[in-house]
Amino acid sequence: MVSRRGAADGADGGRFAALAVARATSCAGFFAVLPYLGLWLVEDRGFSGGRAGLVVGACILANRAGAVLLVSLIHRLGLKSSVVTGYLGAVVVFTLLGTGLRLPFLGWLALAALVGLCLAMSTTAMKAMVAAFPAEQRLRGFSYLNMAVNAGSAVGPVIGGQLLDWHAGLPLAAAALHLVALAVALALPGGWRPSPTPPPAGPAAGSGRARRLLPQRALVQFSLLACGTWLAYAQVMDVLPAYLGSAVNARDLGLVFTLNAVMVVALQVPVSWVSRRVLDRPRGGFGPLWAAAGAVLAVSVLLFAFGRSAGLGLVLAAMVLFTLSELVWSPLYDAQISERRGALSPLAAYALAGVASGAAESVGAWLGTLLVVHRPGTGSVSSAAPYWGAAALALATGAAMWWTGRAPSGGRPSTHQPPPAVAGAETEAEEEGEGNDHDVDVSARA
Repeated sequence: MVSRRGAADGADGGRFAALAVARATSCAGFFAVLPYLGLWLVEDRGFSGGRAGLVVGACILANRAGAVLLVSLIHRLGLKSSVVTGYLGAVVVFTLLGTGLRLPFLGWLALAALVGLCLAMSTTAMKAMVAAFPAEQRLRGFSYLNMAVNAGSAVGPVIGGQLLDWHAGLPLAAAALHLVALAVALALPGGWRPSPTPPPAGPAAGSGRARRLLPQRALVQFSLLACGTWLAYAQVMDVLPAYLGSAVNARDLGLVFTLNAVMVVALQVPVSWVSRRVLDRPRGGFGPLWAAAGAVLAVSVLLFAFGRSAGLGLVLAAMVLFTLSELVWSPLYDAQISERRGALSPLAAYALAGVASGAAESVGAWLGTLLVVHRPGTGSVSSAAPYWGAAALALATGAAMWWTGRAPSGGRPSTHQPPPAVAGAETEAEEEGEGNDHDVDVSARA
């Protein structure tokens, strides 16, 4: 006879497995398309570099920042229904993109933004679903999601690169992978209807909610400064295939992106341990650590700039340096948002920061694709301009972060102190799953 504990462990294992498989297959589908979308639009659809960059940017912006627009809708639909709806929408849109429709530019732009919104809905709802788990299960749930994200982003570029090399239907592969995610999502925990929300506890709760919707100067300043890093990040994760398309074949480029994801999975924990040691040193702290990561990022994008002439070996070396930088600044970015959010709720803080980072990556993807796509008479130096600019931005952002991080405490981030209690705030935080006991190191692509 199976014990109650054994049955519970089996149910929990099935729940976590469903979360991981759905998230991994969705990420694989998204990253099978995103790094190559600009190149595919130029080569298979005859787009100019500027228009292809706008389509890529619209997809990124909607995926990164769409959560701000969808919070009310997710609440009305319920978490499980929102995950399923998002994956269903992704299947439909990717299928439309892959059927060879002759759409005007605005049609492609709208579909790219729509698929980004669909995936933003499913991702946000899934994170909220894990945040609603019992406290002792949240860390495990978020860890499963983090591993799933990196596994999917490792497999996706390989699939996309191979399909692009075969001149096969790239969006149709993403539709198939999201169809698998949709099937698995049906087994996720929870009901199909949203849980009733109790009314706020008194007038103080309303004023507390208003205070928690207004970002403070520290968060706004940090989010805007970090945009320089996100612009540099976009030149690698979103523009690189278009830049190297004539020098490195798509299959090898898929392996380059896989190297990035595998390194994130293997090294995030030890690198985060080193980062915490640096943060605690008397001459360390947030500013010097971000500046060092920015310097490594700058070197990596400079190496990518020479990838057209130097070949795959230099591109692989550049990706190693890029990933080492990402392993430092990506979790540091998430931690600083929490440090600087003030009275803002965690959900609102990360949503607003996502608007800034998504806008920066979107602009970077559009501008980079516009400048690197080959035109008659365009030289290699001018087409590498986004990478020179990205290196300068990475260095400038690091210097700015070092300067703003200088404080009487030596620039070391202090432990976040929650704002004074407001009537009803504790209940509200529990409902939204905003506890601090599920912090994990999450990569930028999560």
